[in-house]
Amino acid sequence: MKKTKRLYLSFLFFTLCFHSFATWSIIVVDPKTKEIGIAGASCTISVYGIGAIVPGKGAIVVQANANPLAKLQGFEMIMKDVPPADILKKIRHPDFDPEHQQYAIICMSDVLHPLTYTGTETTSYAGSLSGNGISVQGNMLTNPDELQAIFDAAQKAQKDSLPIQDILMLALEAGAKSGGDKRCGERKAASAFLTVSKPTDVEKHWLNLVIYGTDDKINAVEALRQKFDDWKAKSNSERINL
Repeated sequence: MKKTKRLYLSFLFFTLCFHSFATWSIIVVDPKTKEIGIAGASCTISVYGIGAIVPGKGAIVVQANANPLAKLQGFEMIMKDVPPADILKKIRHPDFDPEHQQYAIICMSDVLHPLTYTGTETTSYAGSLSGNGISVQGNMLTNPDELQAIFDAAQKAQKDSLPIQDILMLALEAGAKSGGDKRCGERKAASAFLTVSKPTDVEKHWLNLVIYGTDDKINAVEALRQKFDDWKAKSNSERINL
């Protein structure tokens, strides 16, 4: 519990200061490395903040008309090792207005069975797909096949034993290629992010890349790919020079 205190305080700041929305997002958990990652994209100015990771324990996404208190509740319960089913039951209480939101939860204690919920008042196309350490959820999608494309990309990358950050990036790109956010047209997404946490993370996540929707001409997923590739090149260079 102590080692996540700083991350908890940082999460608390973003939860209370920013109201988060999303169109499509992915959670991936690797039971072997204990790494946990979240990625998301939307046609809003900032999709960053829809999810929270408790290093080594699990992750939660609260999106659509996201209630920050539901996200905070889930985060705290993951920290306390509460079973995923109990977490979902808690945040589906009417006080959190669950029918206007989407939830996704994966805990390291039950990686094979991610839990999701799509509220009845979320904007179509909306839904989720999950299994074996992967959860994909979306709303305001351009077509009903988009979720399957994202999930298939994540599963293929997982079967190819790619690093968790590559799984997330490829899945996010699959969503954009399949249509993205229906509000964005050919732009696909205005903001995007990719976060990966190792079980030993204390003060910050191992990888945290964010594209904010301040430039109305860019495709945020393409911009995130460029930032991701730059990060990989720098990381490889640093390893070579060791």
